[in-house]
Amino acid sequence: MRCPFCHSDNDKVLDSRSAQAGYRVRRKRVCQECGRRFVTMEHIEALNVRVVKSDETREPFDREKIRRGIERACSKRSVASDTIEATVQSIEAAIYAEFDFEIPAEKIGEVVLRFLANVDEVAYIRFASVYREFSDAKDFLRIISVLDKSREEFKDAVPTQKGPVAMNETAAKRKSRATLEQANAGDSKIKKSYQRDKPTKLKKPRAAGERS
Repeated sequence: MRCPFCHSDNDKVLDSRSAQAGYRVRRKRVCQECGRRFVTMEHIEALNVRVVKSDETREPFDREKIRRGIERACSKRSVASDTIEATVQSIEAAIYAEFDFEIPAEKIGEVVLRFLANVDEVAYIRFASVYREFSDAKDFLRIISVLDKSREEFKDAVPTQKGPVAMNETAAKRKSRATLEQANAGDSKIKKSYQRDKPTKLKKPRAAGERS
């Protein structure tokens, strides 16, 4: 690997670690010439899938185009970079699983929408408006009406894996349930403590000559 500082190709790998759920390998390197350290990321690249455009021309599949499109759709939204990267990887894996050699350009947009449906509603609508070339408000209303259906279809997009959002939702449910149980337990303890410490009412003394 060529050093980004002195441009020498004489480097040594100091450490290698799996990243992004095994889809990438992170390597820490040191240049043998200038001594500077740098990090490289390696990922699997399939060269056999080509995109068929509307004019029948073909070009290599480019995951970075998908990333840029998703980043634009998620602009100013609370979507973490790790979530975007995981979504791109899931989309890429789905495309390689469904298409062997060629994929129509419009099919890529459909796959992206399948996964965006469970990432962010606004990002989903933004991407759909560009991909499907919305012309009026009816198009937006129509895409909103099918958003819930797309979420149901998402779980079948990659059968062998759970999507990052699905896992986060499951964790959130567990956390909410645990919080509720803790709150209920705390409330029960307060009630028991109150009953234990509640002062006993003293009986009013009877007046002289009053029957019991």
